Amino acid sequence: MNKISPHIHSHTLAIAIGLSAILASQVATAQQISPPPQVQPATVADIPAIAKAMAQNVTPSGMPRSYAEPSNDYYREIFKGRENAPESVIERLMIRYDLNIYDGAVWQIALSLQKNPAYQQLVDAQTQRLLSGKSGNLGILAQSPMFTYNGQAVTGDGAFIFRSISEMYGPMTDPLTNSSVAPAGFPQAEQGLHKADFRPVLGENAWATIIGPLQTAYLKYGPQIPMDSPEMRIAVSKLKTFEVMQDAFTGGVLYAPTGTSESQEGGISAENNISLLAGLRMLREAIGTREPTTTSLIDELITRDAKGPGIEDYFKERVYDSTEGILSSGGFVYRGLDGSPYYEAYKNLAVDVQTWGLTVLGADWVDDQFGEGAAFNIWSNTKQRAGLMQDGVLQGVGYTDGSNMLSGEWTLGAVLMAKEMARTYRTSHPDWAQALNRDADTMLLGVQALKVTNPDGSIGYLYANMEGPTGFGWMARRIQHTGATDGWMIFTLTGFNPFVLGGGSGK
Repeated sequence: MNKISPHIHSHTLAIAIGLSAILASQVATAQQISPPPQVQPATVADIPAIAKAMAQNVTPSGMPRSYAEPSNDYYREIFKGRENAPESVIERLMIRYDLNIYDGAVWQIALSLQKNPAYQQLVDAQTQRLLSGKSGNLGILAQSPMFTYNGQAVTGDGAFIFRSISEMYGPMTDPLTNSSVAPAGFPQAEQGLHKADFRPVLGENAWATIIGPLQTAYLKYGPQIPMDSPEMRIAVSKLKTFEVMQDAFTGGVLYAPTGTSESQEGGISAENNISLLAGLRMLREAIGTREPTTTSLIDELITRDAKGPGIEDYFKERVYDSTEGILSSGGFVYRGLDGSPYYEAYKNLAVDVQTWGLTVLGADWVDDQFGEGAAFNIWSNTKQRAGLMQDGVLQGVGYTDGSNMLSGEWTLGAVLMAKEMARTYRTSHPDWAQALNRDADTMLLGVQALKVTNPDGSIGYLYANMEGPTGFGWMARRIQHTGATDGWMIFTLTGFNPFVLGGGSGK
């Protein structure tokens, strides 16, 4: 998730509360992000300052932005020698103007946890923005005929929301050059600089239309969420489209509609299906017995029935790679010469598939399916391949194979996973539980290397510890990620599991 590059593997409401965007002058310096000799872990006392950084990095109308815009010095350094390359310009525009809707969902939940009326206004406005199908003057629904959903046309509320939204198509101003003139090779350059990323993606929609709204609704209304509430309406709005997009052969839900740029037809993302599975379970719980027709549709998506396999069957039968001891990141459904389908799994390591997968599926379920200790071994293999170690101590994880990258957001997801797995193993394997709790503690401390204390006292966390490719087509950047890394830190400090309605027990 959280892609700031267009190359991936993914009603204007006035808010009269005076929250302003983070100023460029507040970008971290090397001195600010270097941990002191005695690093202290984040505590609950930091939460108000983290929430402040999140709440103030919004547009004038209140739309959150994924990243706090860095200084021009940062842009000059990072894009030196390729300032006018179209992909560089597009990335800078996305940093300045865009919100990844997954980031928006994390942002909503984290701010809802604060029980602050001003923050709640922002949260509710974001739900209304997505529900309306418009952000500012920009339509945000990927409708047919431009997009085809597994061979079917979808229009209106059922259409996926673009993974990246802003409040206008254009004109936009390049933060580095302060120009609105498009360089050669920019899409539709004759129109000047404008939004160029229009990609509807399953995982972002699962978070933005189900997980984010339902968690904020639970925090606002309690367990009995009104069926006519904006949050519940958007949570059920894409269900029939998820059904259309479910692959009849594997049970996995397809990554994106046909017509999505740089997306191959038949692709299935395990991480996206993990998010959807968690969201569907939450929605089923929230509805209860009130709408049997809707809950039957949810059940059919999750489990095998007369129509074919469900999402759980996809994970049982297609995702575990016993040779590598990891969960595969997904795969493609192909058609043979005789028209028969066959599935080919990806072979790369995606760290979030391991961490989110073990959290949502549960270590007990994974062990039941694939053998005693399979979940613990998956995490052990992930650490070995993607862990950042310092003096033999785990500091965090990156995105895929490698030992230098530390992702704040993905590491905090690993902290949640480690704590959840430790609870599962505390009786049957207390030594594993002890090791997992130790990993959680050292990773939470390791993320402090990304901490930024802004001049106004707010606290943010960088997206990653270094610039470089994530391995999935987008770049890791050393800029404040107020959309999701900050939110995941609040989840961690409050013991909130975003994959469980109401956040779980908070133990």
